[in-house]
Amino acid sequence: MKVKIYYFRSLFSQSACSLSAGKFSSCLLDRGYNTDLALLKMEDYAFNHSALNDINNFDIIVYKANYKDFEYGIRLFENLIQKDTKFYVTGAFALLNEEAIIKKFPFITKVINIQNCDEIEKFFPIIGEKIEKNSVICGCDRQIDMLEKGRYINLEASTGCIYRCAFCHINLIGYPFKNIEVENVVEEISTLITKLNKKYFIFNDSIFWKGDRDNERIEKFISLVKEKNLKFYFYIYLALKPTISEELLIKLKEIGLIRVFVGVENITDDFQEHNPKAVNLTSAENFLNMLRRNKVSYHIGFMMFFPDVKYENLFVNLKYLHSIKKLFRLGIIVEKMRILPHSTNSNILYKTEGKIDQCYNYHFVNEKVKECYELVKNYFNNVNMRYFEQFFTGIDIIRTILNREGLEKEFENELLSYDNLVAECNDKLFVALNDIFTNLVVSSEHITTLCDIYAKAEVNYTNFINKLQVNHEDIFKCIPHGKEELNIW
Repeated sequence: MKVKIYYFRSLFSQSACSLSAGKFSSCLLDRGYNTDLALLKMEDYAFNHSALNDINNFDIIVYKANYKDFEYGIRLFENLIQKDTKFYVTGAFALLNEEAIIKKFPFITKVINIQNCDEIEKFFPIIGEKIEKNSVICGCDRQIDMLEKGRYINLEASTGCIYRCAFCHINLIGYPFKNIEVENVVEEISTLITKLNKKYFIFNDSIFWKGDRDNERIEKFISLVKEKNLKFYFYIYLALKPTISEELLIKLKEIGLIRVFVGVENITDDFQEHNPKAVNLTSAENFLNMLRRNKVSYHIGFMMFFPDVKYENLFVNLKYLHSIKKLFRLGIIVEKMRILPHSTNSNILYKTEGKIDQCYNYHFVNEKVKECYELVKNYFNNVNMRYFEQFFTGIDIIRTILNREGLEKEFENELLSYDNLVAECNDKLFVALNDIFTNLVVSSEHITTLCDIYAKAEVNYTNFINKLQVNHEDIFKCIPHGKEELNIW
């Protein structure tokens, strides 16, 4: 029995690995199924050709869908799947929208939860002896990772989440909370370094450190890494409250922590009223200052636009993003808060015929907010927003590694140019956005400003990355390239 598992790359800032698909593939191999993983690319027939040309040679097709690729992907498969082929769809988006998906696309055999042991037992019973596959490493099929030349890779030390954010799917779906044994996590890191030459590890845990109860676990992780003398960099997700101690953060930095993602979300009261999460300006500033003191790069989750946001608070949040020099993060300005089906506020969603994803189908309470959102969305559509962010986030990661390796002096001029660019970008976008929010109009001057900044940022990034590649290729290969393809350099 042959199973093909397809998925699209969802986060270009990480490796192309889907941990859930890789672990599912490993599980099927244990049950006697032959498996093959394939990466697809949005609206790129040439790229998809090699992955899809053998689709009819498989007995079962599994499509792990993400909300961004579902509408494209499902129609692709609808025209490819033969009547006698079992076709399963999985992933958080599919599970949350199962009823609507099955109703609209009856050719689907079933929407399944590949992280649910009972469902795997039901739909994929044991049919034979375990099949060995050389891409399986520590219980995860790394077939796609073996094709990716970059030295960065995804992994996890836990599953599930202790929080219940209305805009997050983890608890809505009921993913079980589970810590992976620290010894196994360290062994996986060691194996990935040895077998795949990976150096930058991106932990996909919802929260890496969840409270003081995790202190002993993290201390053990640090101790084992030192004991094995493992040399690598890593990136983790943390929360503002409870806040990890600076002492523990420093210890993590000593063994390779270079970057943290934290959900600041929003700093105004109107957000807190409808989204019970312990975030505010004080806790955010204290946390980010701790990261800055220790020269740990950070990436923030933030939502400027949500249903109840007050018009005046757009300016408050704009000022905050300007103060922390994160206005180059166009995505967090343009992408309004998602309201998931079955979540607390899902009753405000209206339905759009012909489309499964309804998460953005709500009206802003304030009409001026609605107008601001449409203006800003159209404004930033004048440039490639993903690439624009990469021109800055890529160098943020590089700088942290250079600092760790004592190489900042070698790139002193490039870093100075970058700092000047960040300041210029931050100030000019602040003026432009403040003007757009105030006067509710996008002028040709605003557009010219944005396009000029984009051009400068692209040249700056290209020059920086070229010098890094020539002089320190090992570091160069650790930097996620921010594009959908596996390898671009």
